[in-house]
Amino acid sequence: MKYIICLFFFQTLLFSQSKSSYASVEKVMNEIPESETYSSENIAAYIQKNFSMQQDQIKAAYYYVIATISYDVTFEFTVNLVISEEDMKSKTINTKNGVCIHYAYFFKDIVQNLGYNCYLISGYTKQNQKLASLSHAWCGMQLEDNKWYVFDPTWDSGVIINGKFVRKIASNYFQITPEQSIKDHMPFDYIWQFLKNPYTEQDFISGKQSTNSANTYILFERVIATYSNQSQFQNTKDLKLRMEATGITSKLAKERYDLMIKQLEVFNMNSNLFQFQAITDEYNAAIKMFNDFITFRNNQFKPLKSDNEINTMIAMPLRILENCQTKIYKIGFVGQDNLYELNQFKRALIAVIEEAKTHKIFVDDYLKADKRERKKMF
Repeated sequence: MKYIICLFFFQTLLFSQSKSSYASVEKVMNEIPESETYSSENIAAYIQKNFSMQQDQIKAAYYYVIATISYDVTFEFTVNLVISEEDMKSKTINTKNGVCIHYAYFFKDIVQNLGYNCYLISGYTKQNQKLASLSHAWCGMQLEDNKWYVFDPTWDSGVIINGKFVRKIASNYFQITPEQSIKDHMPFDYIWQFLKNPYTEQDFISGKQSTNSANTYILFERVIATYSNQSQFQNTKDLKLRMEATGITSKLAKERYDLMIKQLEVFNMNSNLFQFQAITDEYNAAIKMFNDFITFRNNQFKPLKSDNEINTMIAMPLRILENCQTKIYKIGFVGQDNLYELNQFKRALIAVIEEAKTHKIFVDDYLKADKRERKKMF
């Protein structure tokens, strides 16, 4: 399922302030050499060269994004939520166009190159107590005061008037508190609310946190730390549980949840395929050992080996093959396209195990016999 990632811009914004909120960085960022604008790394290096304070560096990155990226009103930049971050970044940098997720990824990439941890947040919004019909993306960061803040470069970049993007730089969503953000930004995953008592979906819709709701007190910073060190698969499984706890009633939340279920199915299938490959590798190693034994037997157990070595030569591959058989029947769905190969592998395992067992019986009989009897067995 594809999502159109965008937003409805406020049609009226206040610009009564006489001095720009970005006055401390505006002139320098407007003078960035064009040669430095084709990678987040170079943009970050330019910022570091000109600003030393965290606040100025982050403001410079934010200003650069909202001052250079134009909102794509044609939705040519409609994206799938599972698009690679690298593709997202390069498309934004090269075209200077995008929708909200491109703004968010671009800002995130610059500040990360500045050395700060920045997280991309996906969710949905509301305006005038009405839920938006499209998903949205923004960013969250913990700054040097150890507090968490929200940044939404898309909503500060301009407005859409008569179907056209008009750049009107603002600072309404630059470094706002979680308490401010939750008024109109609802993450799909409640840990990105940065609130110890997160809002449920119904709380967000009503605009007021219910004292009777089953909100759970969470140490969200600890959960985020765990999130940062986990695989995407585990994080997706955790998100499923947290979304279920928050409530899934809005259309956008349901769509995100359904997409997540499909992602988990793909993760599971890929995990199964990875296990299948690992078992295949073990099988191939065992087959090589088994073939070595057959060659050794065809040579009438020459060159000479000890009884223990002879027994190991057949017992080891047989044990590995039987272990492969046990593992292969525990593997889940590997995809329709791989079912034939999986079934062929199972049949091959059965056949080679039976053959290996006959050789093992021969070895057992051989080891029980005396030297004269052994010579007659070949």
